[in-house]
Amino acid sequence: MNKAEGKCEYIAKLLETLPILHGPSDVPFLNGLYFFYETGEVSNHAPKGRIVRIGNHPRSQDGLKKRLQMHYSGNKNSSVFRKFLGGAIMRKQNPNNPCLLPRPGKGHWEKQNLHTCEKCKPIEKVVNSLLRNNFWFRCLEIKDRSLRNSLEKKLVATISLCPLCKPSRSWLGNLAYSENVRKSGLWNSDFVFENSYLINDHDLKTLSKLVAATMSNFNTGIVFEGTRPC
Repeated sequence: MNKAEGKCEYIAKLLETLPILHGPSDVPFLNGLYFFYETGEVSNHAPKGRIVRIGNHPRSQDGLKKRLQMHYSGNKNSSVFRKFLGGAIMRKQNPNNPCLLPRPGKGHWEKQNLHTCEKCKPIEKVVNSLLRNNFWFRCLEIKDRSLRNSLEKKLVATISLCPLCKPSRSWLGNLAYSENVRKSGLWNSDFVFENSYLINDHDLKTLSKLVAATMSNFNTGIVFEGTRPC
């Protein structure tokens, strides 16, 4: 068995015990990691939905909700997730879209800090709609920034290294400019396939404790797992 395989299965099942969330206002705490899921994307470890992005607010304390808000209603320069999504959408519509030229990752949509033009500006609204209709997420409270940053790296690496949690042929991320996104099946480009970050048993025990503690912060009004189709 691949070293990551059993650990990935444990992580997937553990995180499935957390509530499904639909927007930043659903999150009852200010610090933690978030895990996105996407309609149509499943795996042997997660038949109800595989993780497609792991995110963090690594440089700012109390920034979890703000970071999620940047994904849901920010712009492509405020969220690499949005930049990946928008680029893949445009490439699906027209591989020769001028906003993606001269080559993948270098057009003004996909290059960081370049401004959108009148042709690609409407894609921001398409990304908003896609996130609200095709994605959902779970959150894990982690108050300690050092621990949060460490676990982010290890979780991304471990899931990307799992041979069973790969994207479907129709996954939008197959059209992302980042090779790391395409090969990993995650809307992440950092920390993927890093064997040195493979999560260990001590980390998994810590993760289990964090999940149990996080559950105490959710009230019964939150919509739970199973309400979004895969």
